[in-house]
Amino acid sequence: MKQSLSAVWQSYGLKPQHVEQNGRVQKLVTKQGTFALKRIPAAKGMNFIHGMQRLYQSGYHRLVPVYPALDGRYGVLDGGYIYYLMPWVEAGKHRENNELERKMLREAARIHTLSVREVESDPESRLEHYNRTKAQWESQEEQLEKYLLLAEKEVYMSPFQLMFCLYYRDLSQSFTYAKERLKDWKEETKEEKKTRVVHIHGHLAAEHFLMDASGGGYFINLEQSRPASPLHDLIPYFVRSFDTFPKKAETDLEHYRHYTEHFPLKKGEVSLLQSYLAYPGAMYQTIVSYFTDPTKYNEQRFTEKLQRQYWLLKNLEYFVVQLQAPSIE
Repeated sequence: MKQSLSAVWQSYGLKPQHVEQNGRVQKLVTKQGTFALKRIPAAKGMNFIHGMQRLYQSGYHRLVPVYPALDGRYGVLDGGYIYYLMPWVEAGKHRENNELERKMLREAARIHTLSVREVESDPESRLEHYNRTKAQWESQEEQLEKYLLLAEKEVYMSPFQLMFCLYYRDLSQSFTYAKERLKDWKEETKEEKKTRVVHIHGHLAAEHFLMDASGGGYFINLEQSRPASPLHDLIPYFVRSFDTFPKKAETDLEHYRHYTEHFPLKKGEVSLLQSYLAYPGAMYQTIVSYFTDPTKYNEQRFTEKLQRQYWLLKNLEYFVVQLQAPSIE
């Protein structure tokens, strides 16, 4: 973001006395107060603004508000970007991360509850999705088995090949479990004529949520918010949470239960969540890259990636099988 955005500032009637640059956010200190000026590509900007309006209309107001410009617009177009203005909110101090995560998931559940609606869903389309996904995963399993045979023919395996062979059984079991839960989803939803859609946040993360000094929690970034299944919030959130060194799942299970206390998932939604969390797509992609494009990374980098993705697989393993929500039919 360029330092001077005089035309945009003027659209809001602001004359900053001090400007701090932080990536694509400007902190504007003015006589009227302190503001955050953010930008978003114009192609996404209108969807974001309409999404914010829908959330307000649904009754959800735990958002840092977007201020209108002097002419009433909620975004100002300038040079291929839409700029929007919000108050600058300082995060409260000494907040435990666990407290912040619980508060954030509670607010995500509140958004989902207020915005939930049922849309027409064709059972044949779901069956087609099941067959297509199952066929794709089975094809990937066959491919991995071929790579296993290639590695086992080596007189001296490389570190990556040895690690792949050691992890293959866990990898295969993950595919099996993911397909079983996908089949459960197909059976549990085969009679449904409608499916649930909510307004998702789009990127649940601690850096997009603030708690003020009084303990109130606010989302500060909803640029990826859109109508979708609630799983589009939950799946990436928990994948990111477990993408680390080996860890216990108890805290994440408590977070999941906290969310589902406020927004219970249907039985079919739980099965689909389990299926996609168990699916070892990241490991599959890394193994394919190693055998088809060995120049992409060096041996050490490939091995480190596979090691970390295996940790993710094992971190998720216990969590996934424990997912029992207070389901609604």
